[in-house]
Amino acid sequence: MKEIKTDIVIVGGGLTGLLMACALSSLELRILLIDAGAIFTNLNKKDFRTTAIAEGSKLFFEELGIWKNIFEHCEKIKTIKVFDRNISRNIDFSNPMNIGNLGYVVENTKIKKELIKILKLKKNLRILQKTPLEKIETNQENISVFSGNNKIVAKLLISADGKNSFIREIIGTPAFKKKYNHSAFVTNFSHKKNHNNIAYEIFLKSGPLALLPMKSLNNNTYNTSLIWSNPNNFSQHLLKTNVALRKKILEEKIYDYTGEIINFFDTKVFHLSAHINTKFYDKRLVYVGDSAHSLHPIAGQGWNLGVRDVKNLLKIISKAKKNGLDLGIEFVCKNYHDLSHHQAYSLYQVTDKLNSIFLDESIKINFIRKGGFFFINKTKKIKDKITKYAMGI
Repeated sequence: MKEIKTDIVIVGGGLTGLLMACALSSLELRILLIDAGAIFTNLNKKDFRTTAIAEGSKLFFEELGIWKNIFEHCEKIKTIKVFDRNISRNIDFSNPMNIGNLGYVVENTKIKKELIKILKLKKNLRILQKTPLEKIETNQENISVFSGNNKIVAKLLISADGKNSFIREIIGTPAFKKKYNHSAFVTNFSHKKNHNNIAYEIFLKSGPLALLPMKSLNNNTYNTSLIWSNPNNFSQHLLKTNVALRKKILEEKIYDYTGEIINFFDTKVFHLSAHINTKFYDKRLVYVGDSAHSLHPIAGQGWNLGVRDVKNLLKIISKAKKNGLDLGIEFVCKNYHDLSHHQAYSLYQVTDKLNSIFLDESIKINFIRKGGFFFINKTKKIKDKITKYAMGI
């Protein structure tokens, strides 16, 4: 068996794992990233999913020196308009500061390509593809990861292996989980009306419908990403229906914002669920991103919460290294947990409760929502506070 020694091993080559590797590679540490899939050869695999990058995440990317290359693929979000059932009940969010934007929308593959391009230049980083995790062993000094003929020995293991984390399963870390009876119908499409860098969140009886402005490849049409939460049966029906009928159904909801739909690029349905680990660490192990938590997409904060995990862990590891500490001791791992868990748990609860409130058609809840929208929209101080929180500032 071949033994590979490193300081930190990261399991998972998705966006969070790649970002974690990029962040830690700025330190004088040996970093090893492993993934069961083919990270490099999957770069051209069709993946139309988009990510809304908050201003706070963008500032972190600037600190890492990676924002410039990602930004050229982004479309800015300058305004967010929120409607409850109809346009008369609305809140308009705009940037309360003189710099930056509310967010930026970019395709996941664009982020991935740029991160890999940067990682390939790092001399203290090694990437092992097609390396499925089989076993983990921990002792007082190290944590060992076994895969095929490889034994990888490190001081710290970072789990970035996604929502259905294999590491969480074999370690047995408990998690609160919730399955929703809704699915997200997701599509990217071109349309005639200029989106003017406006994002929409429209709370319908069936579920929230979000419109995110995307970068257009020509000057004649505009592109938008749509995420619509619906009961499972409706989402599947909408996926299978013919293009002409799908266009008609969607235009009934969004024509005022996008104008005529010209062409659908990609369409898919994702079942909705959420979870949060009871703790974000174990022996010489920490969880980041979707392996630690996943949220209902109602607030579009899932990816940005993972970015905060990366930022928090980079801060903790940098401090531990500076003080000459063993990077995998409980003190270091628990410090990361203390820095990240509370905010993640709060967002898990807030997004879950918001979803329930906006689906509730009772007279009492409808009255509360109406009053809440009116009060927030007329109170600049509260609106600005909500905006800054969503921006990650």
